[in-house]
Order: sequence, then C-alpha cells, then structure tokens
Amino acid sequence: MHKMVVLAKAAAGRAEELARWYDEQHIPDLLAVPGFVSGERHAVFPVKAPEGTTQWDFMLIYEIAGDNPMTVLATMGGLMGTEKMPVSDALESVHTLSVVGLSRYRQDN
Repeated sequence: MHKMVVLAKAAAGRAEELARWYDEQHIPDLLAVPGFVSGERHAVFPVKAPEGTTQWDFMLIYEIAGDNPMTVLATMGGLMGTEKMPVSDALESVHTLSVVGLSRYRQDN
C-alpha cells in the first residue's frame, strides 16, 4: 500500500466550500479510480514551517494499492478537470503540494 499526501489551500474565505468539495465530490471521485482504496481530509495545524511557506488549509491522505502507483496516478491525471473529476475553483491549485510515499517499510505496535 502506498500513500499520497496532498497539502491544499483554499481561496480566500472559501475553506468551507473547499472542504465540502473534497468530502462530497473529489474524494468520492478519486475512490472511483481503480487503485485508490481510501481517502481522508484533515485540517492543517502547522507545528514548524520555514518562513514563506504556504499556509495550507487541508491535508489529504490517500491510500493507493498495487505495485505501481504511478499508473493509478496517470489514470487520475487523465480524469482531472473532466466531468468525471471536476476541479473546484475554491482550490488555489498553484499552492497545492502532492507527494507519494512508495511503501518500503512498515512497523506496527
């Protein structure tokens, strides 16, 4: 299982609208893409950030199954901005940061 973490910023005064879009539209749309198995949205509470870093509103964590998450992400990328996966204008996409963690090690208590 791989993880994709997305840090997102809402347009000024539109955080609630963006939260609804993630919960009601975007996360369900992503979970319809084969390979995406879970998605969750969190509010961001910065603990330590370098000066000048974007102050994100949300952190999204997605789980991606399979050996090659890049194939899943390519499928998702082909759908972004279409009627199957519309993008909200409440999202300041120029400030979005997305990273994928490729599973290599896991330890549980």
